Amino acid sequence: MNEKQEHSIKVKILREAETLFMKYGFKSITMDDVARELGISKKTLYQYFEDKNDLVNQAMQQHIEDQKSSCKNLDAHKFDPITYMLNISDSVSSQLRQINPGTLYDLKKYFKSSWDNFIEFKTTFIYQNVLNNLETGKAKGYYHKDIDIKLIASLYVHLIDFLVNPVEFQNEHKNFRELHFEIMKYHLRGICTEKGLKILNEALKKEK
Repeated sequence: MNEKQEHSIKVKILREAETLFMKYGFKSITMDDVARELGISKKTLYQYFEDKNDLVNQAMQQHIEDQKSSCKNLDAHKFDPITYMLNISDSVSSQLRQINPGTLYDLKKYFKSSWDNFIEFKTTFIYQNVLNNLETGKAKGYYHKDIDIKLIASLYVHLIDFLVNPVEFQNEHKNFRELHFEIMKYHLRGICTEKGLKILNEALKKEK
């Protein structure tokens, strides 16, 4: 088996493991469960990962890389800033649509390095992405010119804290997609000019 095939198998394992972890929680899923779900032996699984901790760390890293790729793919379409942010919301929500409320609690409590990596992604990559969007939106007249883009980007990241805070998330009746979309609407309505609101309202009509 060549290197490309090995990589393909590993990525498949990581994505399947991520799906299981998100649905059932990081603590409850075992290496046996992952091997059984993939139809491979546990011995084969251990050829790619040292232990469950290694699998969790790499699965979360793969999740982060997939989210970064989704953002880059959207960049290539050259959407207007409003449509771009709504598509980001939809993309992220689609990836996490199976999330179990206890999953994030498990990650924070039992797999600290993965949790820290996830938070680092949120406070750097997501922040920079939102900052770039705000800068472009201001320049093109979609967002108010008098907003402080660094402050607004930071506020947005703090709003996302609500979604990735295990305690807060478990107290909510709405699912991840609904919560994320509401936060996105709140964010955009506060900064859009009339030009931006026109695009936002048209997009929201299609959601109904």
